[in-house]
Order: sequence, then C-alpha cells, then structure tokens
Amino acid sequence: MNAEMIELAVGARSGEDSEQRWLAQSMRSLLNEGGLSLPLPGRGETSRRHRMLAEIARRDLTLARVAEAHTDAIAILAEAGCEPRDRALYGVWASDGPASQLHLVPRGGGYVLHGLKQYCSGSTFLDAALVTAHLGDTLRLVDVSLASATLTIDTSTWKSAAFGATATGSVAFHDVPVWPEQLIGGDRFYLDRPGFWHGAVGPAACWAGGAFGLIDAAMVGRRANPHVLAHLGALEALRWGLEALLDQAGREIDADPDDTTNTRQRRALSVRHLVERFCTETLDHFGRATGPAALAFDAAVAQRYAELTLYIRQCHGERDLQALAEAL
Repeated sequence: MNAEMIELAVGARSGEDSEQRWLAQSMRSLLNEGGLSLPLPGRGETSRRHRMLAEIARRDLTLARVAEAHTDAIAILAEAGCEPRDRALYGVWASDGPASQLHLVPRGGGYVLHGLKQYCSGSTFLDAALVTAHLGDTLRLVDVSLASATLTIDTSTWKSAAFGATATGSVAFHDVPVWPEQLIGGDRFYLDRPGFWHGAVGPAACWAGGAFGLIDAAMVGRRANPHVLAHLGALEALRWGLEALLDQAGREIDADPDDTTNTRQRRALSVRHLVERFCTETLDHFGRATGPAALAFDAAVAQRYAELTLYIRQCHGERDLQALAEAL
C-alpha cells in the first residue's frame, strides 16, 4: 500500500459527529483509491496482506478497525465464490448469543430477517454487512444492503472515547427482505471454512500496527538516559517479534490454504495470544520510556494508547488458551 494514500485518509478530526464523518470519508477514499484491495488469504501473498493491515493501523487504529472488517468481508465473499456489491463498504456483524441473534423466516419465495445484532461497527455509514442469522437449526451468512433495510441503530451504549468514531452499537432488523441469492455459502459456512481462522490473524495484524505507531512515537521523543534507552531497546525487539510473527503466519497459511494439516485454529490462537502479549508489553515499555507527558499532553498518542488497550481485548485470553490446548 502506498503511504501517501493512507496519509491522505487520516486527516484532522475532532468531536464525535465530525469523527464519524471523517471515518466514513476516509474509508470511502481508501476504497476508491484501491487502498482496501488487499491480497486474499491463502493466495500466496498473505504476509503482505498482514503488513498492509498493520500499516493502516500504524497510522490510525480507528481507520484500521473498520478497514480490517471490510477486507475480511471481501475475503469471505471470495471464499464462497461470490462477488461483493459494487463499490460497497462492508462490515462483518457476526456476534451471536442469547442477546444478539438474527433469525431468517421463510416468506414469499425468500425470507425476512429480524432480531438484534450487537457490536456492529460502522453501523451508521456502511453500505452492506455480512451477518450471521439462524434459519431453523442452521446458521447462515447473509449479505445485507443496509441502505435499503429497515433498521433501528443504537450507539448510545458505547461510552469509551476509544473507537468512538466507529459507530459501534446494536442494530435491530425489522423484517428485512432477503432473497436466496443473498445467502452466502451453506449451513455453518462462516464458521467452518478454512478462512475463518486465516482471517482471525487480521485483527492481530492491526493490534501489531497499533503497537508500531506507539513505538514510532517513543523513538521520536527519545532521550539519552540509560533507563529510557533500555525501554526503547525492548520496544525495538518487540517490533521485530511482531513483524516476524505476522510474516511466519502468512507463509504458513499460503503453504496450506485448505488446512490439510488441521493447524489453522492452533496457528491463529497462538498468533493472537503472542501478539496480544507483545502489545501489552509495548504499552508498558512505552509508558516507562516516555513518562506521563506523552499520554497527558499528546492527544493522538493518548488516543492510540487507549484504542490499543481496548482493541487487544478482542483476544479472549484464557478462553482462547484453553481452546488452544484442547486443539492439540
């Protein structure tokens, strides 16, 4: 990805409404200029895909949070042999639980979609979303045009300043018409396809990019103090480790895209755990290297620090480690 393109997309922003407009415009700019056209996972350039996601996040984590979801949606559609809607910005809304479920009900040769989805990022400005929905005892994936759907969007529950521009909230679907051609793949396609775990490395690439941005900021403000230099050395080692992890994961995915060795889940969980640990160390070393000044007086640094702290909580910690051990 060309650096100038990303720099153009990450201009000034202030205030919640203007931040959402900034993010929508930045995403549209990236889409139109080809900045969201990443190599597909498992097609020979997955390491490059990871580096491109990390580069977006290195410049702006809010932008990366929504861009990663769009690129994941495009990869999912490609895996199913489907084309995305023309020039549409996509999200993936797949949170599923007792309080976050959509249902497909047959009606008139098609279906209607109703229910509530939580944790829907980009809810106010995306064009389309891939959503998981229950059809009887099956779980299906649906490509929904948001502009033509009857929805109720509630973003009031999001209280953190971190990722406030992403318009993450709950979306209620009110008998939204769905035609058979909007169903993507078969039953449990979303969860059972090889790309589910290949794609799980994408957010980790963004976490790493968030850490790279903090490391860049720490190096700019470096001081000739032996204790500061020790923390800067630790940060540089963490940078190298994160790059190596993402590159190795990409090479392994490309070597076995169909997961004939049954290692996709173990690899993804291992990478996510290690990246989360490295990012946690980055946050600690950054604060020790710079002291409170950067976090107190530099709005961009404080925003990135808060966003990375929140973003890495997508790693499910002990639950993922349990799943990793059970997969051995």
